[in-house]
Formats: sequence, C-alpha cells, structure tokens
Amino acid sequence: MIDLKILAPTNIKFFGDLHPFKKWDKQLLEAGIRTEIYFDHKNKNLLKADCVLLHHRYFNHNWKNAVDTATDEESEFVKYLSKLKQNAGKLLWYDADDSSGSTQLPVIPFVDVFVKKQVLKDKSYYTGSPNEKRNLMIWAEKDAVQKQFIPCNEAYVDKIKVGWNIAYIDYRDFVVHYRLRQYLSYFLSYDLFPYKYTDVASNRKYDITFRGTINYSSNAASVQRNKVLELFKTLSYNLASGGSINRSRYLKEINNSKIGISPFGLGEICFRDFETFIGGSLLIKPSMEHLETFPNLYIPNETYLPVSWDLSDLENTLEKVVLNYSEYEHIAKNGQDLFKKTINDPEIFIEAIKRLIN
Repeated sequence: MIDLKILAPTNIKFFGDLHPFKKWDKQLLEAGIRTEIYFDHKNKNLLKADCVLLHHRYFNHNWKNAVDTATDEESEFVKYLSKLKQNAGKLLWYDADDSSGSTQLPVIPFVDVFVKKQVLKDKSYYTGSPNEKRNLMIWAEKDAVQKQFIPCNEAYVDKIKVGWNIAYIDYRDFVVHYRLRQYLSYFLSYDLFPYKYTDVASNRKYDITFRGTINYSSNAASVQRNKVLELFKTLSYNLASGGSINRSRYLKEINNSKIGISPFGLGEICFRDFETFIGGSLLIKPSMEHLETFPNLYIPNETYLPVSWDLSDLENTLEKVVLNYSEYEHIAKNGQDLFKKTINDPEIFIEAIKRLIN
C-alpha cells in the first residue's frame, strides 16, 4: 500500500483538480493507493508518507509569496521543502496553472517530480540560465504583453512530468450557484446524478457558438478570443456569441450548436473543450500538437478540428464545416465517445497516478 498525502487549499476540496481522488477513492485504495488530503502545511502527518503532492494553489492562499522565495536556499519555504523531501519517500509539486509555461520552476531543485497539466513536447523551452526569460504563453503573438518565467537548469528538465488535466473535474449540470455546485459535486454520486450528454445527431439551432471572457489582464490571453468575435461580425451563419451569460443558457447554446470554437485563453486547455464534447458539438480549436497532456482527447481531425494559432484559416474551416456538416459530424461523435470512455474508466486515471508516484 502506498500512502499518498496531498496538501491543497480548501477551495478545491470538492470540485477542482482533486475531484478524481474523491470520485475514485475506493478504486484507488483497491489499487494500493491510499490518499489523504491536508489543508495545513504544518500538519506533522505530512512527514509520514510514501509520497507527498503539493498543490501549488495552497501556496497562493495559505502561504502567500512562498514560491517567490524558492531561489533563496535559506528561506523558510525551501527549508520546509527540504524537510518534506527528507521524510517523504517522494515529493511531487503540482503546477495547476493553465499555461504550458510555468512561473514555478524555481521549486524544481527541491522536489522529485514537477507535475503539470500539460507539458511542451519540446522541453528545452523550460531550460536556460537564470538571466534568460521565456514567454508563459508560447502561442501568443510576439508583440502581445504577457508574463514571463525564469527557466530551470537543464539537469532538472526530466523532473517535469504530465499529470492530469481539467477533463477530470466535475462537469455535471448542477444549475445552481457555483459554491453549491462544489458541495453537490462532492456528495452526489455519478450513479444518482450522471452526465447528461446531447446526442451528436440531434437537431441544432445554431451553426457555431463561442462565448467567454475576453478582457484578461494579459492581452496575450485575449488575442485569439477577440479575433473570433471580430470574425463573427462578418459571418452570416446562425451564431451564439458575445460575452458571459448564465451557465444554464450557456450550456443550452452548446447543446444546440453544430460547432463549438475554443480558442486559447490563459492556457491551451479550457473548460469549454469538455463542455463541447458533452454537448455533442464539433470542437474547433487551435492546434494542440505542441503539447503532451493527459488525458489526451485532442486527436487532430479525429476528435477535434485544429486551426492555426493565428486563426488565419478559421474562416475557411468554418465555411467548409457549416456547408458540409454531415462530412464532419463523425469527429464530434469521436470526441464525445472518447471523453465518455476516459472519464468513466478509473483505471486510466489510476495508471497515470502510478506513473507519477512509483
């Protein structure tokens, strides 16, 4: 039996990145992995574990600015990591940020595994001297304002591993306030309240849908989204678009659209990707071929249609699909089927966790 202890902020206990550990706690235990979640880094039980996984958002909420001190080997934060590493069999850091870049690489010397939701296939992008800087969002246009990160030493790059992405959070249609959704997610089993999928072949009112936040603090995160909305002003199709609306209406639009567009935002992977699979729409998205992620539901021309990062081919792609939708409908079906298979099979997730902790 392997004891996996997780340090995390309380606000993701019910609903976020740790949801699969709750959803499949029995199956994990049967597979020889006992998981416990802690919400205080001072809890001494964390020193008695085969593996400890540190969710980085804990250090945003409960120990603010700790990561900023990782370059100082005399800081309390570094001393804490060193103590954990000495006592735990394996120390894992979970970078839960959206982007394939990472502002948290200064912690990598002090952990055994640096876990990310998505990892660049070209890992050399993460390496360099402390005097160099890398753009957090590699897809953004060169003149777009964005955050940068300090790369790590090449000796540490093999510590960077793919963990699990947001395909595994709870997308069930609880039409209630967000806070209540978190509690319902924790207490309502999937047998009692399963996913509600929309048949791909159902009649659909809209040709294309896209809604979402566009005014990010970093304009790099807004570029693709703004381009989609600007393009929509010139199209004569039946569109569902604009700013944010309530969740119930938003999901109804996806369920009634042939095509769902999901541009990059703060990161490449978006909740909208999986809501599109559930709604039975055809996912059109900038190419994901630069990434390794898990679960990988992004198979070009099989589960989604890729377009270029600058979206220069989006208009032509939309025209082809709208006018010949029956020729592309199977891609939407493949995407929905693969999503169903993945999120209903605990063994797929358990094997991924075993690869990280063994």
